[in-house]
Amino acid sequence: MLIDIYELQDCIQAEDYDAICRGDDAVAEESLESARAYVGLAAEKFGVEYDEEDPALRLAVKKWALAQMYIFAAEWETAERYKSECNEVLTPLAPSAETGGKIFSHTTPGSISWKGYY
Repeated sequence: MLIDIYELQDCIQAEDYDAICRGDDAVAEESLESARAYVGLAAEKFGVEYDEEDPALRLAVKKWALAQMYIFAAEWETAERYKSECNEVLTPLAPSAETGGKIFSHTTPGSISWKGYY
């Protein structure tokens, strides 16, 4: 079952939803479409089949849709919080680059001098 605007309404206070949408549910619908596109592309990139029945993807879609709604309302801090929460949900789905059973990473020690600048 696809996420609908009523499910988004349940995620935030009714006053916030009304203030953001101002009686026009198209704002929520467009936010959901944007979220489906974003999460769908992320899932594709990670090699995961997009399915809104998947609890993690469903939560990510809701979080991104709410972020888009708060962007529409110019509530930047709240929007960033929801974007961050969405990305926290998606991050574990990302594949790790592995080499010989170990997670690939490379670090180098710092230097006292960088091209003559201290």
